[in-house]
Amino acid sequence: MKSELIVSSILSSIVFAHKAITHLISDIRSIAVATGLGDKLGNKGGIAISFTVAESSFCFVNAHLAAHQHATIRRTNEFRRISNHIVARLLQQNRNSEVSEGSSSDDELTASCDQDEDVLSESNLPQYSSDDLRTDSGPQLNPLIDVFDKVFWFGDLNFRVYGTREVVDGMLESHMHDALLCNDQLTMLMRFNRVFSGFSEGPLNFFPTYKFDHDSDHYDSSQRRRVPSWTDRILYKKDANTQVLSYCSQPEIKISDHRPVYATFGSRIQYDIAKTNDATTSWKKRIEREIKSEL
Repeated sequence: MKSELIVSSILSSIVFAHKAITHLISDIRSIAVATGLGDKLGNKGGIAISFTVAESSFCFVNAHLAAHQHATIRRTNEFRRISNHIVARLLQQNRNSEVSEGSSSDDELTASCDQDEDVLSESNLPQYSSDDLRTDSGPQLNPLIDVFDKVFWFGDLNFRVYGTREVVDGMLESHMHDALLCNDQLTMLMRFNRVFSGFSEGPLNFFPTYKFDHDSDHYDSSQRRRVPSWTDRILYKKDANTQVLSYCSQPEIKISDHRPVYATFGSRIQYDIAKTNDATTSWKKRIEREIKSEL
């Protein structure tokens, strides 16, 4: 067995569900993937929470990718690595569940653990050129797209706008919004790099969300004068049954050098009427028992 150190002192995720649908939720799982120093420290990486609502599977990924304007390749590789490891660890958990449900001998359990290490081994994950951002590099689709019906990927993805501070400031002052979008790293990658295939994003109809002076509406005035960029993003799996209802930033919240972003989605789920009715009936009986026990 191999040991793995993951220190996650920054990333956290919470998914809330309305009580009206809690009886339809099953198969809740969480996975952490570190991409910090040596791919062990969790100051960078991703946290995934997955579950099933009726017959539709959901995955929410909160990620913090590598910083700095020049680190586009590293961010892309981290996006790929997090996606691959989420899928690999789900396969691992499925195998562990199957083993624990059966009557396995010690030898069988040991063999299963060895197989789990193989699943998570970097050599067994899809390998692509680490320095190639062309459209023909990488898989046809991100593996998360194949595994889940609904995928939402968000966080400080740290992608920047290409350009100098002077040029970008001038474009902002001249309201050259479309030109800024054309130079946004993530916008370009989503068009031309296959690791982002299957993902979409709502319209960026707000100003760049990074980097601001403390408690100020002014972009970075420090010596480093970082280029204003849309580092904070919300991506989702393209799906005819999922629509973006809103995608905005909140400039009034100034507790960070970032401005928070939020999105609202409408999404239809698949369900089996018989299974849903059974789950609803069971849920109603449980509520009735709880009410009676409190009387």
